[in-house]
Amino acid sequence: MKEALKKEKKVVRGAAPLNDANLAENLPTDEVLIWQGRPEATAIAIRAMYLWYVVAYLLGLVVLRTGYLIMGDAPISEWSALLAWQSLASLFIVGVIVGLAALYGKTTIYSLTNRRLILRTGAAVPIHVNFPLEQIASADLKVFSDGTGDIALKLENSDKLYWLLLWPNVRSWWVRPLQPLLRGLRDFELAASTLASAAKAESTVSLGQFKSDYQDISMEAQAPQRAQ
Repeated sequence: MKEALKKEKKVVRGAAPLNDANLAENLPTDEVLIWQGRPEATAIAIRAMYLWYVVAYLLGLVVLRTGYLIMGDAPISEWSALLAWQSLASLFIVGVIVGLAALYGKTTIYSLTNRRLILRTGAAVPIHVNFPLEQIASADLKVFSDGTGDIALKLENSDKLYWLLLWPNVRSWWVRPLQPLLRGLRDFELAASTLASAAKAESTVSLGQFKSDYQDISMEAQAPQRAQ
């Protein structure tokens, strides 16, 4: 009987085949894994690490410093050597950001069961953070032009959560109340609808509270309320 239950839990409809340390097999018998996803590395680099702002800042420094030397009639050997050094340093910094984004994108996994949302994060030492569905007050979905979406969660009690513990899976520039974030989801439509249905079954959250810039999700979320 136990073997049958384990086999059944391996099947996750609509979930990415991420297999977070055989999570489905280690869940309690009354808990089922219903969705898994991970963030896109480009979304982490651009929206969590502000890659384009860093590039613009470094480029501005290079241009201003080199231009200052040229305007001051500095020898070509002097400003060209400085230009080469600054360019290499800038490329190194950008490379570190891109590398960290790729690492976090590979090691971060979002897992949704019928009871809780599990966030696995951590580049060096992976940790698991549990968010019981009954603690989710509401969620907001924002869709971006790159085809990914972010789902920000508003919890009933977030006092024991820490920004550094959740980063980069936390809403930027939002310290208190802290809002965990499912960042850079490629299948955000499926994630939003699945999370809404699961949360409604465990708490007082209604589907209509899932604010969205995506028209199809918004219409789908309002449909059950009309039926009531």
